[in-house]
Amino acid sequence: MYIDAHHHLWNYDASEYDWIDDSMAVLKQDFLIQELEKTLAQNGFSSSIAVQARQSMEETLWLLELAEQTQLIKGVVGWIDLRSDNLAQQLDELSEYAKLVGFRHVIQGETDPAFMENPNFIRGLKMLAERGYRYDLLIFAHQLPAAAEMLAKVPNLNVVIDHIAKPNIKSRTDFDTWQQGMAVLAHNKACFCKLSGMVTEADWINWTDMDLQPYMITVWNLFGAERIMFGSDWPVCLVAAQYERVKQTVIDFINARSPEDLPLVMGDNAKRFYQL
Repeated sequence: MYIDAHHHLWNYDASEYDWIDDSMAVLKQDFLIQELEKTLAQNGFSSSIAVQARQSMEETLWLLELAEQTQLIKGVVGWIDLRSDNLAQQLDELSEYAKLVGFRHVIQGETDPAFMENPNFIRGLKMLAERGYRYDLLIFAHQLPAAAEMLAKVPNLNVVIDHIAKPNIKSRTDFDTWQQGMAVLAHNKACFCKLSGMVTEADWINWTDMDLQPYMITVWNLFGAERIMFGSDWPVCLVAAQYERVKQTVIDFINARSPEDLPLVMGDNAKRFYQL
């Protein structure tokens, strides 16, 4: 059975999820435990990692409460203000939650190009590393150089790149720049990469597996089978593909290269990285 290393849950509210515009109408509804259980079971997954979709402590606590109610969710990647002066106290209060495995900040949404240089943010990352938490890196491809500089300051932080750093798959532009940026991060053996979120960076209506091939090949060559993990990015993926197709695209890719490594990519690496 597989582990989905990246999905979301939400009670839909237009004001809370203002990033969901009319082009994403399929997402304007609740996605909760019952639907998750059904979707994962239909696709051969035994467990999952729930990842934050809003930057609020309220959502982090809500996800942790949901995780306590089901054996399906093995870990939660929440949000916390890493720049906060009382971060240590907040982390102490959260330490009672055994399923809290890491944190994420929506860096892709930050308009300040120097955001990742913020000393308070760096201090927060160091605190996560000291406490053994994992960090999900959510950035756009053009932010890769700044991310590399940031992570160089926190060498003992276990980090995973979400959505292969969101390259321009639809326009197929800046491929070499993205590839070079990913190569820098891949030199850090504590850095993993999720084969996730690719279909939403492609042409939602007309994408094919071949559109994703150059990107998956790059990730495969840079990170190797032992530092890659599958994530559906459900339900966000639904704007471009059903869960089954997202899953099968990755499975077909791995099977064509190294079928014996399929268990690593589809679950074992996530289990090891998130210390499940």
